[in-house]
Order: sequence, then C-alpha cells, then structure tokens
Amino acid sequence: YCSRECQVAHWKLHKDTCSSPYASEKWIPSWQKEGRPPAFLTMDGSAEAASYFGRLGNNLWGNVAACDILNVPMNEGDSIKTQDLTLCFAASGDLRNLIKTVNGLPLNYSGRCTLVVNDYHPQVAIRNLVILCMLLDSAGPSTELTAEAALHALYSASLTSDQYEFVGKWMDGLGEIGQQPPLPFHAGINFNSHTSMEWWYPEQVGMRLRLMEAASHSKAQSEADRRRVMLSPQRLDYRERYYTQLRPRHRVGFTHWLDTGVLLPFGQPVDSFDKPNRLLYSEHCEWLLIDYDSPAFSWNPLDVEKTRKEKGLPEEDYFGALFFHIKQELMDFITRARQFNLFVLLFSVDLTLLPQVLDVTMEFEGRPKLMFDRVETSNVMDSIGPSSIISAWGPRLNRKNPNAALLLYSMNYSRKVEDGPMTSQPGDKLAKMTKEITLQQLRPYSIMRDTEAFFDTRPAFMKYLREQGVPEACRMTNVRQREAPRILPAVSDLRFS
Repeated sequence: YCSRECQVAHWKLHKDTCSSPYASEKWIPSWQKEGRPPAFLTMDGSAEAASYFGRLGNNLWGNVAACDILNVPMNEGDSIKTQDLTLCFAASGDLRNLIKTVNGLPLNYSGRCTLVVNDYHPQVAIRNLVILCMLLDSAGPSTELTAEAALHALYSASLTSDQYEFVGKWMDGLGEIGQQPPLPFHAGINFNSHTSMEWWYPEQVGMRLRLMEAASHSKAQSEADRRRVMLSPQRLDYRERYYTQLRPRHRVGFTHWLDTGVLLPFGQPVDSFDKPNRLLYSEHCEWLLIDYDSPAFSWNPLDVEKTRKEKGLPEEDYFGALFFHIKQELMDFITRARQFNLFVLLFSVDLTLLPQVLDVTMEFEGRPKLMFDRVETSNVMDSIGPSSIISAWGPRLNRKNPNAALLLYSMNYSRKVEDGPMTSQPGDKLAKMTKEITLQQLRPYSIMRDTEAFFDTRPAFMKYLREQGVPEACRMTNVRQREAPRILPAVSDLRFS
C-alpha cells in the first residue's frame, strides 16, 4: 500500500511482507508442495491431526457473525421508537450481538430498553462486565478512544499502557464494589440518570476476577503462550487449509495478525502494545483461545466490506477494514447507549435456570416479572436439545408483542439426523457440484467446507426438530415456529460464482 519510495527507504520492514510466498497467486499449501497427505486427513490422534489446538470452551470470540436480534424493519418497524423493550442474550459469549442489536435501534428511540446478558463461563462474564462499564461510562475518555480501548480489550492479545490502565481501573474498581466471597458477586452502577447496570454473579465469578486482578505475568510470558497455540508448527496444515480460502494479500494480512496478536490496520506500529490483555489470559498466563479462533469470524464480511468502501480503505487489508468496522460499531453503540433509557442486568448461570433466577431477582428487588421481546440462545440447543430451551423460554415471550421471538441456532444438527450430512445427498447432486468445482477451477479445500449451503437442508432440519420433540414443546408452551424468517434471512439460490 506504500509508494515505491517508502518501500526502498524501509526495505528491512517491507521485505518479509513484499517477499512473502503467501502473497503469490501461485502459492500452494505445504502438504501439496511436499507431496504428503495433510495432517487434518491423517486422523491418527496426534496434535497435528486434532480438529483444534488450545483451550476449548471459553468462547471469548464468536465463530458466527454478529446479528441484530431485533431486525426492526422486518418486525416492529416505526412503532419501535416509543416501545419499551426487554431483550435477553441467554448465552451471550462476547457482546457482539448486543452491540449490533442496540445499533439497530433508531437514534430517536425513546422507550426503555432492558438488556439481560448471561453467560455461564466466569471469564466471559467478567469480560462482559468490564467492557460494558468501559462503554457505558460517559466520564471516561472520548468516544473514539473508548471504542479503540474496548476493541483491543475484546480482540487484541496486548494493550497499550493507557488501555491497560483503563481496563485495570475497572477490574480493580469492580472488585472493590462487589460483595466479597463467600457472598454472591453482586452490585450495581448508575452511569447517569437514565443508564444503569446491575450484576448478579455467583461467588466463583468474583473469585475469578480477583485472581485476574492479581495476575502479574509479563508481555513476554503471555506472548510465548499465545504463540505456542496460534503459531504451533505442528498446526501449519490447518492454518494453510484456511489460507486456501483467502486472497493472496488477505493471507499476508492474516499471518501478520497471527504474528502480532494485535488487531490493527496493516503497517500500523505495534511497539506501544507492550502490556498483556488479562481478559484473554487465565490467571496462570494461559492463552484462552484455540488456534482457529479469529475476530474475522465474529463480524459479517459484507458489512466489513461496506465499511471499507465507505472509508476508502485498501481492498488488500481485510484486518484493517475489520478494525475500522468494529471501531465504528462500538462508537455507534456508545452514542446510543449513553443517550437511551437503558437498564442492563448481568448473570452467569445455566441457560435453562435463568428464568427462575430472574424471577427470584425481580421479586427480591420489588420489580415486575420480566417478559421478553427477544430471547437469543446461541447454539446451546446443540448440547441440551431444542425442546428444553423452548420449555424454559417459550412461556417468557411477551404475548403483547406479536413480533416477540425465541432464537435458536444449531451448528451440528446434521450429524444427528438421517439425510442431514452433505454426504447423504443423492449421488447426482454431488456429481454435479464436483463438476462445477472442476470446471471453475476452484480450490477443493477452499470450497468443500461450505458445500452444505448449496443443498436444501430444510427437510432434514424439520425432521431433526420433530425427532427432538419440538412440536410437542411448542404446543405445551403455546408458541409456534415462524414459517418465514424475519430476524435473519434464509440462505437461498446460491451458485458457484
């Protein structure tokens, strides 16, 4: 992206990038160059053949793009401007869906919006609490500086000294505000006359926060463990399998992000990021993500591309466009959240127990029972089944709002039902698809992982729901499945192009 003069003057810095083999259109993966089977096909039980490497189960970064669970134009429409809303992110993971949803409200929204944010994992619960405090506190730095600090607290392994102090201020302060063990970790903050937040966390969340506060590992220690996971030599084939899906310059950008661990536009100096981000490490200095986690999976690439065009950013720098897109989302959220009538409640309990916990909490506070306009449950149905979620949350939908909805998402239902996997499709369909791949000279490794999208999977999914007892659960809770989606669009009429 630099001029020829810049390249010559700073060749030592440019050399690795400009000469990177990943930048070549003719690049091929190492296993192909070396004439050997890739590690992910050997299935021999080794670390190289495992489907992931690192600390599974922390869910600090989402692997599905952020969604607006209201989708106002397709549901409430203009009437939402004065409508009170109660929304639940029952297995929130990070805050991307909450941020995207609040940003979907009009700037002149004048109703009261209650947000319930729950995640069972203590590290996620702490992270959400700290970052929400940063975003909601109007007494902090400017909107732009706050957004950048929150962005790096979310997605960068290291922070600048100012960002480290900003995050640390809230970590230390929250530890002092909340009740001490063995009592539950509970307190509240009024950020202004119309924005407030309370958290009702179990004892172990408060204990984890105090352990994180006390952690004193260095940048060198934290980087060593991050690189052990994200840049493991034994996992090269997995990384390069992903690279086959990317444009040449995007491969270079991705490897640069892996190398630095900092989400910034390409070429921006990272020397000032000299403090470890404690929100992404355990108290023992363990990197808490797995080797295929990436912030790129958390945001819709079409939205990122729209931001890139609006800001006139270089097409080759996807992570740069991602940086500016997330920063803009955070700035928009700060603007809305600080002027809206907003009440945030945070919990860290099992998703199916949350309705009862909410009832006890509201009764204790002398508040009315919460009924929800939206309940988003991530992909928890994959582990506990859809019927139990419907039974727990169906009765909690707001019957006064015809647009109220319970959202469930499945990542792996196809493995649990006959005719679900792609390989169970008729041979003529598979043959036709293979022919298309061959004719258009698409890389098979880059396309095969997404082939499910090219089949009509609805019959298999409906069969799965029947086998899981969903129709009966719907009858028992007096809810029904929507015939046409109004929150997220259906995938339809895809072509190899």
